[in-house]
Amino acid sequence: MFQGLRGIVYKVSDIEKAKNWYSKVFNTKPILDTPFAVLFSVGDSIFALSPATNTTIKSDDSIIAYWEVNDIDSQYKRLLQLGATVHTEITIVLNRKRATVIDPFGNVMGIRTTLADATKGSVESQPSQTAMGAAIARAVAVIDERKEIRGHDYLAEIFLPENLKASLENPGMMKEMMTNRMPGMYEYITARTVYFDHIFEQALRENFSQIVFLGAGYDTRAYRFKDLIRDTKIFELDIHTTQQQKIKLLHQNNIPIPKQLTFVPINFNTETLEDVLFKAGYNKDQKNLFIWEGVTYYLSPKAVDDTLYFIKSSSSVGSTICFDYGAHWPEMLDAYGVRRLMETMRTDYSGEATRFGIERGKVESFLTDRGYKIIDHLTAEEMERKFLTLRDGSLAGKVVGIFCFTHASISD
Repeated sequence: MFQGLRGIVYKVSDIEKAKNWYSKVFNTKPILDTPFAVLFSVGDSIFALSPATNTTIKSDDSIIAYWEVNDIDSQYKRLLQLGATVHTEITIVLNRKRATVIDPFGNVMGIRTTLADATKGSVESQPSQTAMGAAIARAVAVIDERKEIRGHDYLAEIFLPENLKASLENPGMMKEMMTNRMPGMYEYITARTVYFDHIFEQALRENFSQIVFLGAGYDTRAYRFKDLIRDTKIFELDIHTTQQQKIKLLHQNNIPIPKQLTFVPINFNTETLEDVLFKAGYNKDQKNLFIWEGVTYYLSPKAVDDTLYFIKSSSSVGSTICFDYGAHWPEMLDAYGVRRLMETMRTDYSGEATRFGIERGKVESFLTDRGYKIIDHLTAEEMERKFLTLRDGSLAGKVVGIFCFTHASISD
């Protein structure tokens, strides 16, 4: 079903000049400003400027209007059956699918669907979009031209749609689009991946009895570090939609799954760890590591408390947990990247709303009250210094100001 005219693209020979002109026309700044695309939010629609590939722009390609549809695959097929011809195939750009056809009268017609809206965006009905966002950032980091911060998740690419895999041939464009869309997120995920890699690798070297991923998403550590796994049992917990998509792509790409690994489906907001982990073979009398990466934000405070209680009561002394979280304080919207992050999460990831945070400066008391002792803790500024400093002493970028991660152990 066609739902309305939501987007229009103008191809221009000078995108910088066009950006400045339309900024005056609309009396607003663009919401995305890159050499590859400039986007303006105008009412309920998006107006986009795109650089023309040729100096001479054909009239039939200079303007493309995009109609919002509820099912782009069926509507695209239907248009072709009605006599339209292919202009561009269906592609995915960030959280939107789009395609263009030529109608029987020679006009270019665009259709698109917002993936977060297609099934109301909930992780119960589709694979997690935030997990995909993290995989994109890790895949781009692998080919970052700055060796000091280059990523090591060489498997992240296998989870990307084909058009985004092709976009990796231009990592500068991908990185700039991510930076403009949510400033500081690419840098944050880059720093977080290195930190959590180290925690996981160290636990394998110390032969921890069990490692549990709480909300594994498209995590690849069990596969990248498979040669270090000895007796450690590994459990990957996640919502079934994301987990099944991950398993399918691992098989399609011939990535061997370690025999020590068990996949455990769970809905963290409706099921308890006790419900699912013990059935999967978890032993509460062992020294364990829990990795809780990119999850706490989306849980209720009660779900966070219940998880921390389970880990404390179902692990031996010496067990640890590593997790990231969002800090909050009255002026947090003024911190780097926070306002844009909140706007993007609200509009593009409505099915994965943020619900939990810890008051800035109170994480130690928060964990102490729940039976934990901090081993390590990093704020956004500390991540920048530790993981994003280049050889010349400058920073490769800044991290969204609210983010922190911590490593804590169960108190005696």
